[in-house]
Amino acid sequence: MTCATTNHWLPVGLLLVAAVLPASAALSAATWQSHDSIREAAEAAVRRAIPGPAELTADRPDPRLRLVRCDRPLTAVAQGNGVRSARLTAQVQCEGAQPWRLYLPVRVASTRPVVVTTRALARDTVLAPGDVRLAKLAPGAAHAGTLADPANAIGRRLRRPVDEGQTITTGLITAPTLVRRGQQVSIEASTGSLQVRMAGTALKDGALGDIIEVESASSGRTVEAVVRSEKSVEVLLR
Repeated sequence: MTCATTNHWLPVGLLLVAAVLPASAALSAATWQSHDSIREAAEAAVRRAIPGPAELTADRPDPRLRLVRCDRPLTAVAQGNGVRSARLTAQVQCEGAQPWRLYLPVRVASTRPVVVTTRALARDTVLAPGDVRLAKLAPGAAHAGTLADPANAIGRRLRRPVDEGQTITTGLITAPTLVRRGQQVSIEASTGSLQVRMAGTALKDGALGDIIEVESASSGRTVEAVVRSEKSVEVLLR
């Protein structure tokens, strides 16, 4: 972290009263630029420089640092180039009557929402709304295929037991079986205004959206159909 006044660069840790403030000026709290305002300007600059949500924390300037309170709004820029980094540096500058400039590091904690369990759950549990919630995790802490929307988990069945707070991934859940082998189902088909419905028997287990083989009760023919509910399948006519 460095500071510059006019064209001279000095470490932030140095007391800069002589460099930035006339000797005749009153040494009151109102004379100095607040460190909070400098940090806020740095964080705002980094937020403009990077994409998406992130938690930003600017380093605190050396408590001994004294910079003249700027008579104009502070300006700040950060060179993020649209790429996330764990740490960026912002240039905060006063362009007033007594200019100064310093560079302040800003830590970037990129987070994204992930779906986690609210409690320990057993294998084959069909997830209900109260079983999952959103949490924020750093990208590196989340596994591949981690869900970001609870709606994509609700109604799905767990392949194995999970602990409280465990992230839900696509590999951890599966659609519950709606139709069982040997079950009687309604076979439906439609094309334009024509709709046909007949009785049949499922020849395989199937979850919602699965394509399974069913046997027509009237003709004995075996056809492929999409599972639409616990009692019906649909033959897709081309």
